Amino acid sequence: MKNWVEPVAVSVPVGLQAQVGGHPLVARTLVRRGIDEIEAARAFLDPDSYHPAAPAEMPGMTLAADRLAQAIRHGERICVWGDFDVDGQTATTLLVSALRALGAQISYHIPVRAKESHGVNLPVLKQILQPQGGQGAELLLTCDTGIRAHAAVAFAQEQGVDVIISDHHELPAELPGALAIVNPRLLPVAHPLATLPGVGVAY
Repeated sequence: MKNWVEPVAVSVPVGLQAQVGGHPLVARTLVRRGIDEIEAARAFLDPDSYHPAAPAEMPGMTLAADRLAQAIRHGERICVWGDFDVDGQTATTLLVSALRALGAQISYHIPVRAKESHGVNLPVLKQILQPQGGQGAELLLTCDTGIRAHAAVAFAQEQGVDVIISDHHELPAELPGALAIVNPRLLPVAHPLATLPGVGVAY
């Protein structure tokens, strides 16, 4: 026997249902997603009403973008290190395709879950950074991972390799010593970029 779990009833603010065309299901769905103000609903449903926050408002973003531009200009080898979940794979795809279109010398690594687990696996990173037999990466860019990769970041820096961390996971008590850390959790909780997933940070 199965027990159906019904959605919790929500209270739709006056005027919101009319704003979304009068359909109660749409209005309730928006409220369940935390969109309970008319202006927020309009911005969510109508692209012409959406005003994105400036990317530079994200801490570390300008430094990261400048370093990537420098690497592209100088023909440095960039390795994007993603994660194996959907967020990590889409973030990796987005970064690799965008950087490749800009002329970057780009490679990527998505960990094999059964062998490497989450994070930046140090033995694999050592192979990637090797000039002989490896990719010889000169700049490491993480996406959807890396915020706790203290040992990996320290090793990369010992090899003269800059690290840019783009991640969205909870911040540890001490941040890794990367060149740049781009993480929406460094923003105030009310900031419009504060809840971005990994692929949103990559974008």
